[in-house]
Amino acid sequence: MARLTTDHAEKIAGKLGIRPERGRKHDHVYIRWEGRIIASYGIRRGSRQLAHDYVAEQIFLTPREAINLARCPMSRDEYFEVLRTRGHIPRDAS
Repeated sequence: MARLTTDHAEKIAGKLGIRPERGRKHDHVYIRWEGRIIASYGIRRGSRQLAHDYVAEQIFLTPREAINLARCPMSRDEYFEVLRTRGHIPRDAS
């Protein structure tokens, strides 16, 4: 199984239309639904190949699903549908 890297973490943010916020040590990604933060993760600075395996758990995905989100088999809409089915977004939310 491929490991999540800095590049993957940045691609996930980009796919979700999020511009990471610069912090002192890490960049921060806040995933919002209807104006409310539903998940977040940090992107470490440094080597492009730094391990970011923790990202999958923080955005409520399996490692394979997170790789698919970064690489394109999973779309933004499919990601939010996964969150809905797992109870992180209300079913009646549009």
